[in-house]
Amino acid sequence: MSQTLIEKILSRHTIGKEGDHRLISYDHLLLHDATGALLIEPFQKLGRPLAHPERILAAADHFVPPATAERAEILQQYLDFTKDLAGIRQKPFSGICHQILIEDPLVGPGQFIIGADSHTITAGGLGALACGLGSTDILFSMVTGFTWLATPPVVKITLTGQTGPHIRGKDFALEILHQIGTTTYPDYGFECFDATASKLSMDSRFSLACMGAEMGASFFTIVPDAITATFLQNKNCSIPPVYPDETAHYDAQLSIAAPPEPLVSIPPAPWCVEKVSALSHIPIHQAFVGSCTGGRLEDIADTASLIRGKRVAEHVRLVVIPASNEVYLAALEQGYIGDIIRAGGIVDAPSCGPCGGIDKGIIGKGQNMIASSNRNFPGRTGPGDTYLASALVTAASALTGYITDPREFMA
Repeated sequence: MSQTLIEKILSRHTIGKEGDHRLISYDHLLLHDATGALLIEPFQKLGRPLAHPERILAAADHFVPPATAERAEILQQYLDFTKDLAGIRQKPFSGICHQILIEDPLVGPGQFIIGADSHTITAGGLGALACGLGSTDILFSMVTGFTWLATPPVVKITLTGQTGPHIRGKDFALEILHQIGTTTYPDYGFECFDATASKLSMDSRFSLACMGAEMGASFFTIVPDAITATFLQNKNCSIPPVYPDETAHYDAQLSIAAPPEPLVSIPPAPWCVEKVSALSHIPIHQAFVGSCTGGRLEDIADTASLIRGKRVAEHVRLVVIPASNEVYLAALEQGYIGDIIRAGGIVDAPSCGPCGGIDKGIIGKGQNMIASSNRNFPGRTGPGDTYLASALVTAASALTGYITDPREFMA
């Protein structure tokens, strides 16, 4: 029987079935400090050993470095907890958990991955299945080695058109959100084929997959191709890809053309999307390039290319937070960090930063921020308003002080 990519990966990891639910084994389980700390007391009360410690990757990224005494205590409790979990992969202070997950050579296509955070879905960019679970479900999986999941219906998404130098994966994500919102395909598995003329980079694909969480997807997986193969080779990952059958049946199909101009999500939600040209009257007080959606090397490079030799607008803060130490070092080597600092930007250590209203760039009442992050719900990044866009739009806006089409600065 023909199968989709999602069906194949689920089948390969299914231990048993009960009705429409599957008992699923996992290849990797992701922890971070903010939600991982919630597991400490119940795990200790259970008194059970870890089922597969070698499959657990423990990051610390939300409260790094801590902005308050309370968060410092939570972080320390988490670090003490994970330190005592023998055999797990310890990666604190290495960057945002979702980014260090996809950088890990052990993480690759065809795998099933779970994590205590909704944006674990990002790893779908590798051609894997990845999803976020609640802390109680993660605790169950830590001590049993599996989880229960309903088999989702699957929608095939085909990306088409010519992207051009001003369109990124973030624009495709916003175009999908604009077309379907979060209620058209709730809890579907999204299986994405890149049929664009020039193909999206892996960084753009991870940005797109990351925002599958905002689309209400169970999974957002991108079918592997030559772009994927090169990325895997560069990180010394030899895991073979899995492909859908040509005759696979999909419950729905969508064709998403590259938008002709960059898009921007306006408050109060990611699916409220406008063309950048319609928003040039909106002033900004802060531009943020970072997060698990928009803090990769492509985003840092885009920012540097636009602002190199120029100055950030007066009274505008440009905050740049690389998604991982690996990204930070590469950006340093390429000279991007110097370009950003010389233009008046602020570069902070890899972490989640203001994305969840945590630290390093929270906005105040009456302030507007444009950001390459993933959510702009009221109050998420502070009492001001947040607009979501690619790093290109974010950087261009930092230069003018208004939401700006980056093509104004592109040759």
